[in-house]
Amino acid sequence: MRIALLGGSFDPIHEGHLRIAKTALAKLPIDEVWFLPCKDAPLKKGQQVAFHHRCAMVKLAIAPYRKMKLCTLEGELDGVSYTIRTIKELKKRFPHDTFSFLIGDDQAAQFDKWKDSAQLKQEACFYVFSRHEDGQLPTGMKRVPMQLISVSSTEIRNGEKKWALPKTVRRYIGSNGLYVINWVKASMSEKRFQHSVSVAEVCVRLAHAHHLDEHVAWCMGIAHDICKQMPFEKAKIWMIHHMPSHLQENRAIWHGYIGADYAKRFLYMEDKRIISAIYHHVLGDGASPYAIILYVADKLDPARGYDSSEQLLLCEKSLSLGLARVKQEQQEYLRKKGVIS
Repeated sequence: MRIALLGGSFDPIHEGHLRIAKTALAKLPIDEVWFLPCKDAPLKKGQQVAFHHRCAMVKLAIAPYRKMKLCTLEGELDGVSYTIRTIKELKKRFPHDTFSFLIGDDQAAQFDKWKDSAQLKQEACFYVFSRHEDGQLPTGMKRVPMQLISVSSTEIRNGEKKWALPKTVRRYIGSNGLYVINWVKASMSEKRFQHSVSVAEVCVRLAHAHHLDEHVAWCMGIAHDICKQMPFEKAKIWMIHHMPSHLQENRAIWHGYIGADYAKRFLYMEDKRIISAIYHHVLGDGASPYAIILYVADKLDPARGYDSSEQLLLCEKSLSLGLARVKQEQQEYLRKKGVIS
């Protein structure tokens, strides 16, 4: 069998990767494309997501395509993911197959930095996918012109171009809380972000005390203020289109409603416990223990600058008693601010 290897971090995989694989299958003398996630890339720093998550996302993305496969070999090998070691191991395991590599212009430009690059070209053919039909390539490589999608995994991690994520990958990201901390940080001021991190930590603490899901608690905490700093006109349009029944409520409350909707649409969080907690976190009118935890964690956040240790200890012992005390104090605060009468 003739196998083309498409290696990378896939942190996360996106439609640009899939287009390269589809083009390779259509244009090149190959039978299958194997996606080869690297465990520890020598020329990349700062990978954020664990190898098993990246493999799971690849598997979901390629599921509709019978000629695309996932190869987890580099996860089995110790140390840095050097391509020369990988190709030798593949040839040892699959002696009757032939292998080639699919790479981009950026990888071709760095090829001389790859370990044993000269020997690598003896081991396998390299196809370079490029927008251009000319330009210099390392000796022996073959150019494959194509219309590449202008997107990178880095952009997606930074909260941009999320449209390039396959739907199944979006769901996986949302259910596992991947990249959400980056996306939250990109949407708010540093001060608001630090508040969100602190609230998430308090949520986890209270979830642990009451034997609840700590991952759910962290997700709702980190995302609860995702729309707190949305400009008023944009928030108003959102309310008109998506939740007009709440439009007449005080605008200070809106970010809870919008945030719940945003978390579902753009952070891909489908867990009803998370969405409901964010929805109710401003007024604290949610009945679930998660909604109660988020409400009190938001109000008792130590980063707000006052000593809330006594109230937090009470919440650890009893959510109902803690909620009653926090609500009483919060009602007094909201009346002073004119949010409620």
